[in-house]
Amino acid sequence: FILKYSFRCFPKNSIFLCVVDPEVGSKRGSIAIRTKNYFFVGPDNGLIYPAASDDGIVCAVLLENRKYFLEKISSTFHGRDVFAPIAAYISKGVPIEDFGPKVSSIKKLSIEEPQLDREGCLVLKVMYVDDFGNVITNLNEEYFTSLLAREHSIEPSTISLEVGGSIYRVKLVKYYCEVGEGSLLALFDSFGLLEISINKGDASKYFSLKEGDTIRISFQE
Repeated sequence: FILKYSFRCFPKNSIFLCVVDPEVGSKRGSIAIRTKNYFFVGPDNGLIYPAASDDGIVCAVLLENRKYFLEKISSTFHGRDVFAPIAAYISKGVPIEDFGPKVSSIKKLSIEEPQLDREGCLVLKVMYVDDFGNVITNLNEEYFTSLLAREHSIEPSTISLEVGGSIYRVKLVKYYCEVGEGSLLALFDSFGLLEISINKGDASKYFSLKEGDTIRISFQE
């Protein structure tokens, strides 16, 4: 999630070394990808796909040329022994095609889309909880706008939020300061995603929400 929504903030030709690798030592592939503007290096487990596909994949290769690895490869630390050296060689101008054969497909990992249930409520996933306790969902503003155009005559000022069987009325705003301190609010954040927050408070603790949890919302005009 963080990679997908932050990579565009980096300068062109930045190299992203991405290692979340619980399958280290298995038959999972190791890949380097060149996109239109960036490079990505890491395990082929879906981690890289959302960001790389957003920018447009130009070339992807398997990392098989041991010339570019450390001489001794740990069974549990490919981040140090395989991926980091590859990233360093890319920074020195080595073409990724030198690292191994091209691959036509990589493992895909997609961010789940909001779902509309039979009652007309949107079922959302909690994608991320930031350091302030703001709860970031998978509802993007573009989807929200298109839904409003189909289902509502005016933009709602309040949403009904259902969490754990309880329903809360939450004001939909553009700025945190539009509600009083300690008050609930919802807004579209800098990622363009719906965020549930408390002004100067911790929404994740208030609702006991964590990444992967489900919430339901409906709109009130």
